[in-house]
Amino acid sequence: MKNPLKFLLPAFCTIVALISCAGDHKMITQDTLFEEMTDISRLSSAKGMNYRVVQYSSYDRRSVSPLDSTWFANEDGFGGEPIPGFEKVLAAPDSSGTGTYLICDARGPGVVQRLWTAGISGTVRVFLDSPDNLLFQGKAEDFFRKPVEILSGDSSLGKHTESFYQYDASYFPIPFSKGFRMEWTGKISDIHFYHVGLRLYDNDQEVESFTRENFRKYKATMIRTDSLLRNPDHRPASGHYSSMNGEVRLEPGEQAVLMDLKGPSSITRFSLRADAGNLENALRQAVLRIWFDDSETAQVNAPLGDFFGAAPGINPYISLPFTVLTDGTMICRFEMPFSKNARIIIENHSAEKIKVSAEAIVARFRWKDGESMHFHALWSMDHDLTTSELDSRASDIPCLAAEGKGRIAGAAALIHNPSGVPTSWGNWWGEGDEKIFIDRDTFPSFFGTGSEDYFNYSWSSSRIFSYPYCGQPRNDGPGNRGYVSDFRWHISDDIPFRESACFLMELKHHGKVEGFSYGRIIYYYLLPGGNTVTGLFTAHDLREINYEPWMPEAFKGSDGWRFVQAEELARGNDRVSFEKDDFWAGSGVLNWIPASGQDVLKLNIPSDKEIRETRIGITLTHTPDSGSLTFRLNGEPVRFSGRDTLLVFTAAGRLLDNHFSGPVRLKKGSNELMIGMPGADGRKTAQIDFIWLRK
Repeated sequence: MKNPLKFLLPAFCTIVALISCAGDHKMITQDTLFEEMTDISRLSSAKGMNYRVVQYSSYDRRSVSPLDSTWFANEDGFGGEPIPGFEKVLAAPDSSGTGTYLICDARGPGVVQRLWTAGISGTVRVFLDSPDNLLFQGKAEDFFRKPVEILSGDSSLGKHTESFYQYDASYFPIPFSKGFRMEWTGKISDIHFYHVGLRLYDNDQEVESFTRENFRKYKATMIRTDSLLRNPDHRPASGHYSSMNGEVRLEPGEQAVLMDLKGPSSITRFSLRADAGNLENALRQAVLRIWFDDSETAQVNAPLGDFFGAAPGINPYISLPFTVLTDGTMICRFEMPFSKNARIIIENHSAEKIKVSAEAIVARFRWKDGESMHFHALWSMDHDLTTSELDSRASDIPCLAAEGKGRIAGAAALIHNPSGVPTSWGNWWGEGDEKIFIDRDTFPSFFGTGSEDYFNYSWSSSRIFSYPYCGQPRNDGPGNRGYVSDFRWHISDDIPFRESACFLMELKHHGKVEGFSYGRIIYYYLLPGGNTVTGLFTAHDLREINYEPWMPEAFKGSDGWRFVQAEELARGNDRVSFEKDDFWAGSGVLNWIPASGQDVLKLNIPSDKEIRETRIGITLTHTPDSGSLTFRLNGEPVRFSGRDTLLVFTAAGRLLDNHFSGPVRLKKGSNELMIGMPGADGRKTAQIDFIWLRK
């Protein structure tokens, strides 16, 4: 009798293989994509990396090769580019200048993960799966700005979609099973900035395409996702967790073990506080190093404060993987699995004592060789750079060069921009684009349109803000001068690589600035055995946080103005003091603390002749203690920034911001600017740096 196993075994193995394959490639639906938006733990696994991520953008098409003089070209959406910033011209412009252009045409299964625009005119047509399935046709701005409401047909979803709209980016996932195509119709002379970020799966991946019916089916998951994105510590815990605590006190030049953990385990939450006489400086000069599984080099290697993405100093914000609290507690929620051990060390490179206390929430973890990945955080810094707006002086700043298999999970820029120009148009440091090469790319999978566009905002905004995936927790100002920190986390739009990853960010400035510093930190996961160009930094890289004296300069946006320090204009007032600090122009600021709403601060605005119509500017410090201000010039009410009452407030930190009046009349000689603070109670302040007068 023949052995039946001879015939049954191949069939059995085939069934097992199919089941295994189905487990690796479960159906992708809008429901699973919503859940991924808060699932940080999946990033540490190489399982499910059956996709690549690409970005279509309006980058300058003259940029073809790093060897060409046009590699740093910057006509990328303003209108009137030498080469249209699209994949293809579908219909040449007619007599009115209106043409049709291809933004993207992706074939196969995938997901639209991110849409961004700084402004886009015209209309778009969006097709899902086939040329016969027109998903949307209408204003391009509408599709990029509010896809949830447009595609769902439900305009009442605003309160449930706050976290999907992050400054100028939308993270609403739009799955497709066979393809995604977007066409733009408009005048090429009009503004048309865009990013379209896509995840493109291997062809054997099943994806359930977006429909309104599916959206309604998964709406509850979307609402839950929105809530978890806004409240990251509300994510439900699972499994067995324990809390580990550590504390070290370090003299200058000392190092100590903060924690020594045994595996297999995973750090799911790591929080830390530091105390020092000069905390801002200590957070840059104390270094956090973490070794996983006896690695020869530390996988986490960064200054203590910079690791949390908001340096220098304590700059509070809330995001999904990181949070910095006003009391100085810094929290990391990126998961850090290890097989055998994790060793956390603090090194004190500062000239003073520092105390560091930390808590790690550690979970049981099943380490799987060939699948489980280590967390990495790579910091590097370049000081004493000279910037320029000239293409010939632009440069690509290296952020990451890695070989092996892994995922990019985030990036932060830590800038010191000592420009004296007091306006964004003139002191903007981020004209450069991100360029991310994945695996065997000969041209970047990501080629951006400006540094701020990568970080999800636009027009060199000087706002302090934070969202679940992006933020600018520090920006000294005015404009974008001083110390600046920006971050973007790749959570739902992680960037997998199977062989290698190279991340570059152009440095291109509005003007020539000497002494510029460009720090950056990349967060990623890598299978053991992969290699990274290690960030070896020196004491020079960790140098003290300094504020150099500066004075406002007339250039580009400030051209045609002259500046007068407010201290020189103040009349006698017993509630006025003068604070010295190089944070402010002229190394000082006028500080006014009115006792009541009846108090008035008077500034003497001189004019050598009568000017029937002009404008004046005022640069103010915004802090949590700032009050609202009103203004009168020679007895007449004056609006600044278009408001009768100017709110000078920021939830945390401090920044300098410019405010300009509407049309005013100056008489020859002395003009009295009266400043009031409604509701003053002796606690709110007004800090006035300098006044702007037309030349």
